[in-house]
Amino acid sequence: MKAKKHYVVGLLGLGMLIYGGMLPYFLDRMTAFMIIQINESIIDRDSGQLLITSFMYVAKYTVIFFFIYFGAFLFSRVFCQRVEMLRYLGCFIILTTSSMFLFNGLHHENLTFQTHFLTLGLLLLLQVYIPKQKYYYFIFSIILLLLIISMQWLQLIPALSSFGFGLNDMAASIKMADAYFTDNSLFNTIATIFFAAFLVIAIIFTLLIFLQRKQMDTLKRYELQEEELKETKIALVESKVYEEMTTLVHDLKTPLVTVEGLISLIEMQMKTSPDGMWRNYFNRINQSVNKMKDMISEIMHENTKKATPVSELLEYVVSHLNLDDQAIKLEVFMVENVPILYVNKIRFSRAIANLLENAVCSFTGSGGFIRINVKRDKGQVLIQIEDNGSGIRQDDLQHIWKDGFSTTNSTGIGLSFVKRVIENHGGTITVNSRPNLLTQMNIRMPEEVSESQVSV
Repeated sequence: MKAKKHYVVGLLGLGMLIYGGMLPYFLDRMTAFMIIQINESIIDRDSGQLLITSFMYVAKYTVIFFFIYFGAFLFSRVFCQRVEMLRYLGCFIILTTSSMFLFNGLHHENLTFQTHFLTLGLLLLLQVYIPKQKYYYFIFSIILLLLIISMQWLQLIPALSSFGFGLNDMAASIKMADAYFTDNSLFNTIATIFFAAFLVIAIIFTLLIFLQRKQMDTLKRYELQEEELKETKIALVESKVYEEMTTLVHDLKTPLVTVEGLISLIEMQMKTSPDGMWRNYFNRINQSVNKMKDMISEIMHENTKKATPVSELLEYVVSHLNLDDQAIKLEVFMVENVPILYVNKIRFSRAIANLLENAVCSFTGSGGFIRINVKRDKGQVLIQIEDNGSGIRQDDLQHIWKDGFSTTNSTGIGLSFVKRVIENHGGTITVNSRPNLLTQMNIRMPEEVSESQVSV
């Protein structure tokens, strides 16, 4: 489709080139009218009428040459774009020059080539500063139009006739009439002013476009740098928090081991006691200590994964979820015989807890519901977390998994952590949200996963 579009543009350029070469046939009446105007201005000694004729002359040749130049540009640009820049420039120069040569021979205009070489030189020079962006052709056409207008006024400067400028019949007639009226002082002044004005406008316009593009590129670089800096800060925060947490957890093992040893000693001392209640208490304390040790080991060794029933995961998460102060109804629906998952219980539970906490925070004072559905779906274990809170805007859906993104002025590492943990366990997570109606988080885990299959 793109190649087809290029060929259409190339054919359009060829059509403009041919149309520009044939345009004088359609402007015969205008040419005849200009000749009459020149004769009448001489008879009436009306320099104002001659000035109007000069504007018509500039307009006529501006239109003709614009079609020729822009047509040659489009044709060369499209059909030579796949080759090196020098070949494209050569194609453009040869095509334009040969078109002007044919134009001269076809219409007997006696146009000199100094103006066209100057136009081509300036055009190719300014083209270097035109940014290759969406409006490249439009900007090029404006600069080309300004340059052609400037060069047509250059043709009407009598002082430059000796250098080969403005020797075609119409331009020579206008300058001869001006010599009769003002000894060429009028057009030496007026034509020079218009020539310089349009040339300067073309140059300034090109520089403004160039500087504006540079400013946009600079702003984009700054945005990228800010984004990288933001990501670096988040990584540093995560790294520091993780380092401090690991240190703290590691330090917790020492008092736990001490407690475990003291409990064993006390239990040995009280073996002779007939009271079984104390023995029961010590067993429960010992179980709690062992459970804390297992939790610490899982946190310190995050890639350690064990077979864990989904029901156990959810029970652990829900038991730590605080809903006392909110009128939120939490429901868990789970089909029978859901496969056991190989996960790091603490990290995977923390990921699910993050999703539930986000759901709780989405309720602004009013009550609602949070549903957890667990079932098999297409060879996977599907864990769905649904709520009818405020939800997520469509514009934000594609950004919520990025580090640092937040709509609540938080650190923005919660959902990125969730995604990272789930993917580390070989799963995927997606979200569907209709604000204030239903938000659904879908966690999919492979149905049959062994420890060796889980990425670490």
